[in-house]
Formats: sequence, structure tokens, C-alpha cells
Amino acid sequence: MVATTRRPQEEGRATASAPTVASVYAAITDSARSTSSPNAYFASVLRVLGSALASPYATICVRAASETIEHEYHDPAADPVFWKAGVQRFLTDTLAAPGCKARLLRSRDGKTKIALLAAPVLNTTGETVGAIALATGREKDDDAACKLSFLESATTFASYARAWSSASGAAASAKDGRGDENLSRAAASRTPEELAFAITNNLRNKLGCEQVALGVPYHRRIKPLSISGLDDIAKQSTGVRHLRAAMEECLDAGEVIACQNQTDWSTDNVIRSYRLHQQWRAAAKEDAVVSIPLREGEDLVAVLSMRRRSDQPFTEELIEQIRAHVEPFAAALRLLHEANRGLARHVADSVAAAGKSLTTPGRFGRKIIVLLALATVAWTAIGTVDYELSVPCVVRPQQTRHIAAPFEAVLVAAAVIQGDHVQRGDVLCRFNADELQQQRAELLAEIDVFERERDRAMAQDDPVNVQLALANQNLSRAKLAIVETRISRCLVTAPIDGVVVAGDLRKRIGGVLPIGEPLFEIAPLEGWMIELEVPETDTDELAPGLTGRFASHARPEQAQPLRIERIRPRTEVRELRNVCLAEASANLPHSWMRPGMEGVARIDVGRRRVWWVGAHRVLDYLRLKLWL
Repeated sequence: MVATTRRPQEEGRATASAPTVASVYAAITDSARSTSSPNAYFASVLRVLGSALASPYATICVRAASETIEHEYHDPAADPVFWKAGVQRFLTDTLAAPGCKARLLRSRDGKTKIALLAAPVLNTTGETVGAIALATGREKDDDAACKLSFLESATTFASYARAWSSASGAAASAKDGRGDENLSRAAASRTPEELAFAITNNLRNKLGCEQVALGVPYHRRIKPLSISGLDDIAKQSTGVRHLRAAMEECLDAGEVIACQNQTDWSTDNVIRSYRLHQQWRAAAKEDAVVSIPLREGEDLVAVLSMRRRSDQPFTEELIEQIRAHVEPFAAALRLLHEANRGLARHVADSVAAAGKSLTTPGRFGRKIIVLLALATVAWTAIGTVDYELSVPCVVRPQQTRHIAAPFEAVLVAAAVIQGDHVQRGDVLCRFNADELQQQRAELLAEIDVFERERDRAMAQDDPVNVQLALANQNLSRAKLAIVETRISRCLVTAPIDGVVVAGDLRKRIGGVLPIGEPLFEIAPLEGWMIELEVPETDTDELAPGLTGRFASHARPEQAQPLRIERIRPRTEVRELRNVCLAEASANLPHSWMRPGMEGVARIDVGRRRVWWVGAHRVLDYLRLKLWL
């Protein structure tokens, strides 16, 4: 695995790729060899890990004998004051409750993501004697988990590396003088197979074993990574099958299993009686065999199996020394194994881990959640729900009376405006009738004149002039009727009981209104109609006779039932949307209801599959774009 990371965005620049895991382990090993004091050693370790994780600020606190070692590291391009307080508090929390910890942080704008990571520092007996904490950038949450595993592995390795390179390490490698060399070779591995190969061949040379094998658990089986002396592991060979079965027996037992000759120290705890190890020993001509589980915390991450001549049995002290020497590599082995997985293997392992967590005893809360999730998936796939269309709508009157100017005249008064309730015969507005009154008086005078001319013609016995006077008199009376009609129309009245839905002439008083000019619109107080604006994507769901509910924006808590009566045959553009208009009848008796009020209508169109309700719009979009 390559532990590459990038600095947080506020650092303002990108960094080059961080060192590899191999180079980090090699650097720690070199520090363990070259430094003469714990103070200098942990300062060097802090610099190596801070640089590898591209940390703007890192700190370490370790108790060594009677002194407390404290060091800080920061990127020259970063401001340590900005990071110090938060990282120091995180370090204090880790010292109070030892263990690996991670805290994910994000800026308010969501662009900058930071992770605070901490790992414990151990002594040679496995006790926590300090901790290291640092800040590092992350692009996603998985980056923080990977970096935390790397930090835990490297810190654990650093905790033991100095002990190996000093007294106990020098004594263990005094015979051949190659302890540090083997440590560096193991740290230079880039794959789990390379690391396992280095470990097995190192142990075989140092302990004089006939065979050393290292394998990792996979679905309750063991996958051998390396068998000393073999370049290629033939899984079907008899020796490999016996060895693998013994390693899986150790995996199931979860403890050290040894099978060898009974000696004077046969009361040691390493003496066990396990059938598969006995079969392995029998196939190996009665050699001494042992399997050691390697753990990272509480997790068993690898099994180490060794075989020596029968006259060189394994003692409990030797097994513990081997465990102490190899177990720090368990975290690195696990990290390399996970880093080298492909996508398919990663998904399979995740599914297997989830399944394992469900089959283990306990964890009832997680099992209930999973069962609920499975039930939800099944319901989504085969269940049905009532599907409703939610569309905007407007309250309209079923009929409207339009009132226009009867002739060209001057407006002198406006009695009502839109929103006023009127009754039939109420005055709406009034036009100036002075000129018409003058015409009326003139016509009355003409009628009187023609009447006198008729009387004179009759006195003179002139029938022609009599008929002419009568004709002129009738003509004037017709004109008078027209004038009187116009005079009566100067007073505009309401033709029906209702409410004025349009018309406000207050600003036009004194102006001349042309004939036919719209004056008012009056709607009856009863007989409302709801006009639905249905998007064209949902028009196929509409049909006359469907029912639903209507709620106005004014009083959404008072929903009223509605019924679709008709669907108009063509679409219209409303607010840059292509909609299909439908008319629905509803009983709206409320006194506060006004024409033009807007609201939302929910139309029941029947039951549909749950998955279709949630995905049909996406499917329609894909069909249009991809022509599926």
C-alpha cells in the first residue's frame, strides 16, 4: 500500500506523493539503530510519521523511565499555532483513554476536510506508555480509516523497533549479526506476500527451522502467503494440505498449538493435543510443529506455523519470543493485504464481514436494523402504495358576467371596486348624461313643433302636409327613445348577485371611456370551479371522474374534496411550463374564498409499485436521453 495523502486545502498547495510504507518502516528502523537516546528516537519517529502523512502539525508524549518525552512537528508551510490547541487536546484525550482514535472535521463551506488521528505508544510488555496525535487532510472518510490503520501499524512497529535494535534485539541477532538487516528487508515489502516471505525466511534462518509458513484468515479458512523454501505454493500437494489444515485448526482454537516429543518440560502450556497438528507431525516424520496466532488488538490477523527437528522442540519462552518478534508486523501485514485487494475482493470481504456480524451472538440492535432494511427492500420491490398527483391549481368561477361601456361617455362616478359584493340592481358606476338630457329636450320640442304643423295642415285640408308632419313626429319620437335609453344606461347596475372579480374605475373618473370598454367582471357567489395545471409528464394519469382533495394557500388546513369533470384537449404555457388544464368541481362554501386564489390539488390515480413511484421519473429521463 502506498500511503499517499494531500495537505488540507488551506495550505494552498499540493504535495508530492508521501513515502511508501516500506520506506517509513525502513526510516524507523534506521532511527532505532542510529539514535542513542529515547528522546532523540521518538523525535525522529514523529518527524517520519508527520512527513509520511503530510501532517501540518503532530505531537508525541511518551513516558520513558523517570522522564516524560514530548515533541512537536509541523510543516514549515503551515501555521503551528492554528493546529496546536486542537491536536494537543486530542492527544490528552487519547492519553486519558488509550486506543486508536480518529475525529473527522469539516469546514463550514464543506470544501476542507481534516482528520485528527491518534495511536498509542507501547512498551516491550505491550503496556501503553504514551501516544502520538496529528492532523492530516482527507478527501473522503475512507482516507481517514486507511491513514489511521497506517498510523497504528507504524506506531506499533516503532514501539518495538528500538527494543529489538537495543539489548534484546542485539542478543537475539548476535549469532549471525543480521537482525537489523532482516528488519529492514521486512520493512521494504510492498505486498503481503513479500512481507510474509521476508518473515518466514528470516525465522527459518535464525531458528534453524525445517519449514516456516505464514497465512492470513479468509472466510474462516487460511490463505497461505508464504512457505519457506517454496517459490510457488501448490495447494493440492499433501504437505501443503496438512500444513494448511493445521493452521486452520490454530485459527479455530485461537491459541498456540504445539505437537512434539514429551520432554522434561512437558508440563509447559505449549503442549497440546490437536488431531490436525498430529497428522501434520506424522506427515513430517515426527518433527516438532507449532502454530502461533498473531493478533492486532483483539483481532486474529495471521497464523504462523513452524516445523523443527524432533530433537529441537519449541519451549514456551521461545514461542513468546517469536510472537513478540513477529506480532508487530501483523498490523502491517493486514494493512498491505487490504491495500492490495481488488474491487471485487473488497466488496466480497465487506459483504462477508457484514454477514459474519449478523450470525454472531448478540448485536440484537444491528440485526433488527438489518431485518428492517431487508423488509424495506422487499416492500419496495413488491409492495404497492396509493399514488397521488400533486399539482398547482386556481379557483375560478364557473361563469362570469362582463360589463362594458354602453357608449362613449365621460365617467363621473365609480361605486364599487373588485372584491365588493353586489346585488342585482346595485349601481356600479355612472356616466355624464347632460348632453343626452339636452338632446332629449330638443327632441321633445321637435315633436311639439311637428304636432302643431300637423294640426295646421289638417285645418287647411292639406293631407300631404299632414302625413309629412306625422312622419317627422314619429322620427323624432324614435330618436327620443334612443336618447332616453342612453340616459338610462348612464347608470350602470349589477345584472346579478355576486362579487366583483375585476374592475377598478376610480382612477378613470372624468375621462372619456370608448364604447365597448370593459368595466367590470361579476361572478356569482356560488358555483366555483377549480382549474388544475397538470404537467404534461403526468397527463397520461388523468381521466374524468378521478377524485382528490384541494387545499388553498390561504387555509391549507381546510381541505375540500374535488372531482375532475373535464380535461381540455390542448396544452398551454403557464409560467414557462407546458401544462394540461383540467376542470374540477368542488363545494367551496367558505365566505373567505375568492376567485383567483391558488392552492394545491392532490389527485388519487390508484395504486402503484413502490419502486415505480420513486424511480419512474428517473427512468423516463433516461429513456429520453438514452433512447432506451
